[in-house]
Amino acid sequence: MVSVVLLLCLAGAVSGCDDNDDDEPTTLHADLQATLADVVARGVTPGVALAVTSKEGQTWLGVAGLGDVEQKLPMSAQHHFRAGSVLKSFVAAAVLQSVERRTLALDDTLAERLPASVTERIANAETITVAMLLSHRSGIPEWVTEETNMAIVSDPEHVWTLEEILGVVGAQAPTFPPGAQYGYSNTNYVLLGEILSAAEGRSWRELVRERVIQRAGLSQTFLPEPGDLGCPTPCARGYVPFDEELADLTVVDPSMAGASGGHALVTTVSDLATFWEQLRDGALFERAETLDAMFAFQSAPDPESRLIGYGLGVMQLASKGIIAIGHLGTTAGYQSFMLYVPKTGRYVTGFTNVMGDLAAVLEPILDRAARP
Repeated sequence: MVSVVLLLCLAGAVSGCDDNDDDEPTTLHADLQATLADVVARGVTPGVALAVTSKEGQTWLGVAGLGDVEQKLPMSAQHHFRAGSVLKSFVAAAVLQSVERRTLALDDTLAERLPASVTERIANAETITVAMLLSHRSGIPEWVTEETNMAIVSDPEHVWTLEEILGVVGAQAPTFPPGAQYGYSNTNYVLLGEILSAAEGRSWRELVRERVIQRAGLSQTFLPEPGDLGCPTPCARGYVPFDEELADLTVVDPSMAGASGGHALVTTVSDLATFWEQLRDGALFERAETLDAMFAFQSAPDPESRLIGYGLGVMQLASKGIIAIGHLGTTAGYQSFMLYVPKTGRYVTGFTNVMGDLAAVLEPILDRAARP
């Protein structure tokens, strides 16, 4: 009898399958494929792509729906997409590499690492540390506001500058005293990019490309420079619901969120899986204690995103009793996830090409990935 997964592969519904005669993986993959088809059928997203890697190292790729609604082109697991805040894990890895090299220290302050032209715009700059920025415990306000979102939509090709971002931040009061609690703010990672560039004498993009992307062997992952609006072929279009239609926001300048994510990182589900495995295995660091520090989670309660803990550029999520570790990403037109499920030792990476209800996609995927 031909397996369900093989039939799906032959039909083109699944982009890649493991050559495995064990019924257990076959059932897992068929269940996951059914989940992907269901979220598309229910209109949660135009398209979705998923990579699931077992603890034995075998990877299954699944897709459903459309990568391009206007052209009616099917989604592919080889499609590139904008990964949003998943970039934070890449940037955090590069910062921690600089800490290993003693170019930076986790207790360095903003005032010590950035010029007065920057720090005078940030309250408490003399006590906010690199560690606080990495763990979102600085109290620095969020620069991504309703007004900046509208500005991005109205002029998606605008190249954003640090001065513009600081202008938004400087007009707000701190959200809490430095180190007092958790508070997610994209501004933290914009500043980390500036710190990394200043400490190493090269742009943070160059450093992340060399030390993280190239070192991890990610051949389909890119950090385009500001002004470069291209997305490598094949590229899934990204959509935002607007007036009961889907607005295409694939083309937004990669400067829109700096080192905090946004449209800056372009990747694939397979490359994200490779990066996440390499990072968790310690392959990007010289010392085991660096990885331990990165994954030392502090309390970070955020029920809306299922967040319960945040380390140094990595999240700890709890969804219906299932623990997952990694990062989520949202940007104009895309939502992504890069997770490890400790219960089963599986890696789960994927994306949808719409800004919408990510939980409706991710919860059933994690529920199935957490079972044998």
